[in-house]
This record gives sequence, structure tokens and C-alpha cells, in this order.
Amino acid sequence: LTTSALKTFGVHVEEVRDVTENGTRVTRFLVSPATPYRSCDSVTVEGDWSNAGFWLAAGALGGGVSVTGLDLASRQGDRSMLAALAKLGARIERSGGTASVSSGAPTACEMNVSDFPDLVPPLAAVAALAPGTTRLTGCGRLRLKESDRIETVCAGLAALGADITSEGDDIVINGRGSLAGGEVDAANDHRIAMMAAIAASRCTGGVTIHGAECVQKSYPAFFDDYAKLGGIVEGAVR
Repeated sequence: LTTSALKTFGVHVEEVRDVTENGTRVTRFLVSPATPYRSCDSVTVEGDWSNAGFWLAAGALGGGVSVTGLDLASRQGDRSMLAALAKLGARIERSGGTASVSSGAPTACEMNVSDFPDLVPPLAAVAALAPGTTRLTGCGRLRLKESDRIETVCAGLAALGADITSEGDDIVINGRGSLAGGEVDAANDHRIAMMAAIAASRCTGGVTIHGAECVQKSYPAFFDDYAKLGGIVEGAVR
């Protein structure tokens, strides 16, 4: 994404793949210091697939959600959300810069998430409501996020009544028809707070998210948009 932006403004970036003396594979990006930037009349900044993923997951759990302003050919790794949700049985539609997701025939699956770890919280919420056993593998990088997301994803959804456990770097989820609701500690992690909010759409009882203000890190208007989609939000975070 960075090299693409630089090239848009006329800066050539040379990508060199190499192997160090100890056998480690590395990639070097070489930029000439003499390269001038070139102005543009206009530039379109594509939408954020990481945050869009929560609304797309909400569509898989409920009555359908469309997210606009997306580049369907984006180099963002989290564009994989559509394929991942399809694997969990959701209905997917694409048109122009819009992605639409609605509930289909929920089904469990095994999925390697090593290339899109930030999608694990919303995917886990969907899997918690898909019949059968879903295993999310390759989750190791989640331990290095704002929280240990392997543990906080499991703890957050378990607090709502999900059957979810961790096995090493895997997350194992036995899907249920609905969740009970309860209280979730967001662990100062914006994606855990948003995961709990999305999961609340399929809880029979209310959901309280402690520390929900942490969504300010990446999506300050999250709960405003949640309310626009019909969610009921109470509390100072709005």
C-alpha cells in the first residue's frame, strides 16, 4: 500500500528480495533520494477493509449489510473478509465499490488466518453462531496486538455464552444457535469492543462492554454507525 501510494506521486520504489548470511529472507525497498514527487489533481483514498469487516460480519449474522467506498481489488490483506465469510456460509454480493453480505446457510469450517489476523474477532463472532466446529489456525500473531487477542477473543465471546477455546495458536469454536449476552471486558482493545458489539446482535440478553471507549483508536464513530443500523446503544461512549 505504501509503495503504491509513492508511485502515485511519481516516486519509483525498487523491491529487492535477498537472503542474509544466516539464511534469513528479507525484502529491501530502495528509493532514490533524488526522486522528485509529482503532484496529482486528485487522489481517492480507498476504504478500510479492517473496519468494514465488522459490518460485513454483522450482515452475515443478521438482515444484510452493504459497505460502500471499498476497493474490491485492494491490496489490503483484510479484503479476504468476503471469501472468509463465504466459507462460513454467508451470501456475498459485489458491485462497483460496494460489498454486501447477508445471512445464508451458516456452516463451520477450518480456516488459516495467518494472512489476515485482524479479521479474527469478527470471524470468531460469526463462527460462534455457525453449527459445527470451526477451527481458526495460524493465530500466533494475535498475541502481539493491543491485547493477547487469542485470549481476549475467547474470553469475550465466552462471556456472552459462546463455546470457544484456544489450543496453542488455534481457536476452536463450537457454534450455537444464539448467545446469551453478558459482560465483556474490552481489554483496551478496539477490535474486542467491536466484536462484542457485533455479537450482541444475536444475543438473547443485553451486552455490556466495559472500556468500550477504546474504539476511539481506529473508529471513533463506531457506535454511532451501529445505532444507524438499528443497534440500541446506551452509555457515555456515544
